[in-house]
Amino acid sequence: MSPTLRRCLGATNIIESPHAGVRWRTNRVSRWRDGHMVLRWVAAAFLETEKNFRRILGYRDLWILKAKLDNEVALDLRQAAS
Repeated sequence: MSPTLRRCLGATNIIESPHAGVRWRTNRVSRWRDGHMVLRWVAAAFLETEKNFRRILGYRDLWILKAKLDNEVALDLRQAAS
Protein backbone atom coordinates (compact mmCIF):
# COMPACT_ATOMS: atom_id res chain seq x y z
CA MET A 1 0.00 0.00 0.00
CA SER A 2 1.06 3.54 -0.52
CA PRO A 3 2.21 5.45 2.57
CA THR A 4 -0.65 7.92 2.19
CA LEU A 5 -3.32 5.22 2.10
CA ARG A 6 -1.65 3.36 4.97
CA ARG A 7 -1.64 6.51 7.10
CA CYS A 8 -5.29 7.23 6.32
CA LEU A 9 -6.52 3.69 7.00
CA GLY A 10 -4.26 3.31 10.02
CA ALA A 11 -6.18 5.97 11.93
CA THR A 12 -9.69 5.65 13.30
CA ASN A 13 -10.80 9.01 11.88
CA ILE A 14 -12.62 7.33 8.98
CA ILE A 15 -14.89 5.58 11.48
CA GLU A 16 -15.10 8.21 14.19
CA SER A 17 -15.98 11.14 11.95
CA PRO A 18 -19.27 9.71 10.60
CA HIS A 19 -20.25 8.54 14.08
CA ALA A 20 -19.62 12.02 15.45
CA GLY A 21 -21.87 13.44 12.72
CA VAL A 22 -24.66 11.02 13.65
CA ARG A 23 -24.21 11.82 17.33
CA TRP A 24 -24.39 15.56 16.56
CA ARG A 25 -27.56 15.18 14.47
CA THR A 26 -29.39 12.91 16.91
CA ASN A 27 -28.19 14.61 20.10
CA ARG A 28 -31.43 16.41 20.92
CA VAL A 29 -33.74 13.42 20.47
CA SER A 30 -34.71 12.41 23.98
CA ARG A 31 -37.58 9.97 23.47
CA TRP A 32 -36.78 7.10 21.16
CA ARG A 33 -40.07 5.26 20.66
CA ASP A 34 -38.80 1.97 19.25
CA GLY A 35 -36.00 0.34 17.32
CA HIS A 36 -37.48 1.32 13.96
CA MET A 37 -37.39 4.98 14.90
CA VAL A 38 -33.75 4.66 15.93
CA LEU A 39 -32.89 3.00 12.62
CA ARG A 40 -34.68 5.69 10.62
CA TRP A 41 -33.02 8.55 12.48
CA VAL A 42 -29.55 7.01 12.35
CA ALA A 43 -29.89 6.21 8.64
CA ALA A 44 -31.04 9.76 7.92
CA ALA A 45 -28.20 11.17 10.02
CA PHE A 46 -25.64 9.05 8.15
CA LEU A 47 -27.04 10.25 4.82
CA GLU A 48 -26.79 13.88 5.96
CA THR A 49 -23.29 13.32 7.32
CA GLU A 50 -22.27 11.66 4.06
CA LYS A 51 -22.62 15.01 2.29
CA ASN A 52 -19.60 16.27 4.26
CA PHE A 53 -17.33 13.31 3.51
CA ARG A 54 -14.05 13.91 1.77
CA ARG A 55 -12.06 11.53 -0.37
CA ILE A 56 -9.87 9.01 1.39
CA LEU A 57 -6.24 10.08 1.11
CA GLY A 58 -4.56 7.67 -1.28
CA TYR A 59 -7.88 6.53 -2.77
CA ARG A 60 -6.20 5.87 -6.11
CA ASP A 61 -4.27 3.02 -4.49
CA LEU A 62 -7.32 1.21 -3.11
CA TRP A 63 -7.06 -1.30 -5.96
CA ILE A 64 -3.77 -2.53 -4.46
CA LEU A 65 -5.48 -3.15 -1.12
CA LYS A 66 -8.34 -4.98 -2.85
CA ALA A 67 -5.92 -7.19 -4.77
CA LYS A 68 -4.03 -8.11 -1.58
CA LEU A 69 -7.26 -8.87 0.26
CA ASP A 70 -8.52 -11.00 -2.63
CA ASN A 71 -5.26 -12.97 -2.56
CA GLU A 72 -5.59 -13.52 1.20
CA VAL A 73 -9.19 -14.71 0.87
CA ALA A 74 -8.25 -17.10 -1.95
CA LEU A 75 -5.37 -18.46 0.14
CA ASP A 76 -7.65 -18.96 3.16
CA LEU A 77 -10.21 -20.77 0.99
CA ARG A 78 -7.54 -23.07 -0.40
CA GLN A 79 -6.27 -23.86 3.09
CA ALA A 80 -9.79 -24.53 4.36
CA ALA A 81 -10.51 -26.88 1.43
CA SER A 82 -7.41 -29.00 2.04
